[in-house]
Amino acid sequence: MYADDDGDNFGFGGFGGTFGHQRQGGLRMRQRQFSRYYSAYPVAAYPGNKADANYGGKIFMPASALEELSRLEIVYPMLFKLENDEAATSRRTHCGVLEFTAEEGRVYLPQWMMETLDLSPGSPVKVLNVALLHGSLVKLQPQSIDFLDISDHRAVLENALRKFSAMTVGDIVTIEYNNREYRIAVLETKPSPSAINIVETDLSVDFAAPVGYVEPNVRAPSGSSNHSMAVDGNSRPSSSIAKDIRQKEEAAKSELSSSRFAAFRGSGFRLSKDSKANASATSLRSYASTPDNNNPQVAATDSSQEQPVALDLSIGTLFFGYDLVPPPGSELDGNTDKSEADKFQGKGQVLRQRRKR
Repeated sequence: MYADDDGDNFGFGGFGGTFGHQRQGGLRMRQRQFSRYYSAYPVAAYPGNKADANYGGKIFMPASALEELSRLEIVYPMLFKLENDEAATSRRTHCGVLEFTAEEGRVYLPQWMMETLDLSPGSPVKVLNVALLHGSLVKLQPQSIDFLDISDHRAVLENALRKFSAMTVGDIVTIEYNNREYRIAVLETKPSPSAINIVETDLSVDFAAPVGYVEPNVRAPSGSSNHSMAVDGNSRPSSSIAKDIRQKEEAAKSELSSSRFAAFRGSGFRLSKDSKANASATSLRSYASTPDNNNPQVAATDSSQEQPVALDLSIGTLFFGYDLVPPPGSELDGNTDKSEADKFQGKGQVLRQRRKR
C-alpha cells in the first residue's frame, strides 16, 4: 500500500521514514517520518539566479534536511507534501527537491506553489516526505485560449513536465514557452485520485477545453429543418460555405473577363489601293479568326471567349504543340506560284576556262 494524500501510509520497503504498521512483541510500532516546519519564501528571493525554478515543481531545502533524510534510508525520488495549517481551508500540494542549498530554517518555493498554499513570504509551511503511486494519466486544462497558439503541445509539455516530480489535483501550475507564461490546472490523476508520481513513468496526458474557449458555430444548410435531404452513397450534401465560395469565384471571373485588355480588336486599313495587298491582309485576318476543323485538338471558340480551353490529355501523354499550319499566301504555303518558287535558279559562269591536256 502506497501513501495516499490524506493517510500517509507507506508500504514495507521504506518510502520515507515510515514503514507502515509493524508488530513487534504483540505491539504495533510506527517508524519515524520526516516532518518539519520551515519558513517559506518564493524563488525570486533566493540568493542567486534561479528564475527557471519558478516553472517547475521542485523546491530548495536546507542541508540539514538532507542529513536527516539520509538517516531515514528513504528511497528515491524524494517526494514531499507541503501543507499550510494556518490557512482558512487546509491547503496542500506535492513536490520534489531541486537542491539542498537553502539557508537553515528556510525553503524556497515556486511562485505558483506559494499561491496554491496561500503563503506569504516568511509564512510557516509543513514539509513531510511521502510516497506516491506512479501515474498513468493526468488531465490538464489550460487557463487561457492563448495555449492554442502553440503548434506542438506534446513537445512543449514533455519538456515542461521534466521539471516536475508530482502532480496534485487542484493545483494550477505555471510553465514557460517562448518567453510567455501559461497556467495549467490539474483536473484528474490516475491511478490515485489525488496525487501521482510522474518521475520515470509512462504518463498519458489528456486535455480539457481551455478556459474561455467557445466552440465555433456551424451554419446548417437553408431549409434543412423543414425538409429532409436524401444523401446517396456516392454523393455529398451541399454546403452553404462551398456555395458562397463558388459564387465569389464566378463573380471574380466575370469581373476579370470584362476588365481584361484585348489588343488589336479593330480592322486595319492600308494607304495603298492595291487590291491584292488588301486581299492578303483580309485573308490573314480571316485565317486568325477561323478555327481549324481538321485538327480535333483545337477547340472552336468565338470572339467573346477570351481564355483558351484547357487540354484534356490522358495521364502519361506528352504534348509538344500543334502542327504548323501556314497562313494562305505565305512562303510556307504549298499553293504558291511556280514562278515565285523558281527564282534564283540560274547557272553560274566561269571566267577562266580549264586547259585541255
